[in-house]
Amino acid sequence: MTKKRDTVRPDSADADRILKRLDQAVHTGNLVRIHRSIRGAEKIEGFAVATTPSWTLMAPCSDIQLDGWAAVRTADIVKVRRKGDKTCLTIRALHRRGQWPVIMPGHTLPLDTLPALVEAAHRAFGLVALHAERHVADACWIGAVTEVRTKSVRLREIDPSACWHDDVTKFPGKDITRIDFGGRYVRTLDEFAGPRTDA
Repeated sequence: MTKKRDTVRPDSADADRILKRLDQAVHTGNLVRIHRSIRGAEKIEGFAVATTPSWTLMAPCSDIQLDGWAAVRTADIVKVRRKGDKTCLTIRALHRRGQWPVIMPGHTLPLDTLPALVEAAHRAFGLVALHAERHVADACWIGAVTEVRTKSVRLREIDPSACWHDDVTKFPGKDITRIDFGGRYVRTLDEFAGPRTDA
């Protein structure tokens, strides 16, 4: 991995304010955009579905379509900007389709610790995408979780052609800043992947 990028962490007062804004977004179901302190990290527009001081679960939304789930470290969030309430076109369209208010996926997703979150996401959705944005802001690693420990996650990666890598990659837990699952691209890879050699 590349050299660690500089980040600006919010102080405790800012962290409390951000958590209150996230709680409000969860309660109202408003469309929001979250900004994080990690240089170059993607801004996520969508719906805050659940939040804890450790992790926040977002339902990303683009082009008036929901696309899976993204869990991000709550401590990295520095701004929660409202992009629309129930009168905006995005929410009106999702509501007509029966997709708003957005609710937690039909599985238990603990947001208090990384190991529990990764295990639950993998068990419920299959492939996951791990991001280590403080090292590489614009890339992720997609695959099947093979082992979760207190301080690390091991992933059998899959390439863009839906072929499994031979080796398992170890990710230090402290480097993981975002976990995606259930999105269209990841589901397509899962659909076309053959059985793993270690399965």
